Amino acid sequence: MTKQTRLRTMGITPNENISVPLGNILLTEAFFEHFGLYGMIEGLKSKGVDLGKLTEAMVAYKLGDNFSTLRCHRFAMQGPVRGHLGLPECDVKTFYRALEALGENREAIIAHFRRAFIETYGVEAANYIFDWTTLVYYGSKPEDAKHGRSKDGRPEERQVSIGVAQLSKPYRVPIGMTVMPGNAHDGNHMKATYGEVKGDMAEGSTAVFDAGANQKDVTDAIVGDGFHFVTRRKHSSSVAGVYATFPGEGWECLDGERGEHCKKVVYPSRVNYYYHSRELHELEMLGVERRARKKYEEAKSLQRDIEGGKRLKKRYEIGNPLIKATISLQTRLCEFSEEEAMAFLIEEELSGYEGFYCLTSDTDMGAAEARALYRERDVVEKLFSSMKTDIGIRPIRAWTKEGVRGVLLVAFLAQAAVSVTRFITGPASATATKFVADAMQKLTLTVEFGRDGRERRILSNFDPLCVAIMRSFGVISEA
Repeated sequence: MTKQTRLRTMGITPNENISVPLGNILLTEAFFEHFGLYGMIEGLKSKGVDLGKLTEAMVAYKLGDNFSTLRCHRFAMQGPVRGHLGLPECDVKTFYRALEALGENREAIIAHFRRAFIETYGVEAANYIFDWTTLVYYGSKPEDAKHGRSKDGRPEERQVSIGVAQLSKPYRVPIGMTVMPGNAHDGNHMKATYGEVKGDMAEGSTAVFDAGANQKDVTDAIVGDGFHFVTRRKHSSSVAGVYATFPGEGWECLDGERGEHCKKVVYPSRVNYYYHSRELHELEMLGVERRARKKYEEAKSLQRDIEGGKRLKKRYEIGNPLIKATISLQTRLCEFSEEEAMAFLIEEELSGYEGFYCLTSDTDMGAAEARALYRERDVVEKLFSSMKTDIGIRPIRAWTKEGVRGVLLVAFLAQAAVSVTRFITGPASATATKFVADAMQKLTLTVEFGRDGRERRILSNFDPLCVAIMRSFGVISEA
């Protein structure tokens, strides 16, 4: 007789019961209602399927599985989901058309959310952080897909450029988004992103952005509109001249333990803050050494191929059969020992700016305050990382200009929903986007069909974080 060594469930019998993730739908609906987005979007389309409900379905799916518009359609057409949202049965083309309608009205929708957030939470002279990134677009359409400097790690592919304006702490909520061709210069993109939000900025607000958008016409426009700016200056000979005086007269110690110093120079229209950081210097020197080591190992590999009479690797060849070329390569390894070769390569890699950076502003403030303001840019960099990985903004699956903008708007709204959740929900304040979405995704609706054909609906998997989030939006009462 066989002895039972583990517990077994009851016998498995196939049935028609259905379980679907409902938490992110509830979060999206609460977010839309909180800022009046559903009514605004629903009013953009007078005929056909409710555009507001379609948008809620796409944003909720973006927070959950997020594979494609086709998979989103399958998710939304499940009986319990469709019934909850009040959607009729429709074709996937309805979702593609909805994306184009959203893309056409992207600016109005984002402006509605921005103004509703500012009004709801009484945002006054907050700082606005601006930054830009690129997203790979696999294909030649739409016309915004251009070759340019890639910030997405794929310089050989076409791309689109995205600009985001985000409120600084304590809000840390994105309130503006612009889309431009993939070869757009950051300075030109800054004009578009700033132009989108400046009408809602309070007098005295500070715009914080990186060196790529630091142009005179940009800073003049900001000051002329009654705002302030903090940005980074690119390295130049004039900046290097001040760096060369370190650690002489005028350099103030900000943090002895970290080795941070600053020299402030006041000009008639701006103030420059020159910084040196020992920690930054050590970090950048590690990068110099890594690049030098990579070049040394590449030279050693080439030397072994030459001495062994091996065929040169493809990266040394010309791949076009119509081009005839004779290539002769040799290394300089015979001139150096390994230690000497590394020292030579490190010397070649050094820029002379290691550990230094320069900020500029129209405002005379403390060096530590200027540095803290600029470091708030980190929140937008984290937002881009979250949108690319957790929200899954890439790859872009749309073939028209407005379709691309619609896809990006859905991702923006999904990220905004999570950012607002972190702002108003204490337990979620330091929680990554992935874990906020996962906590909501666990909340499941099960539809159980009885023998008499009646339906029984069961909500299960109430994660503590999920409960706290729904309470903050008023979906669950405090009692």
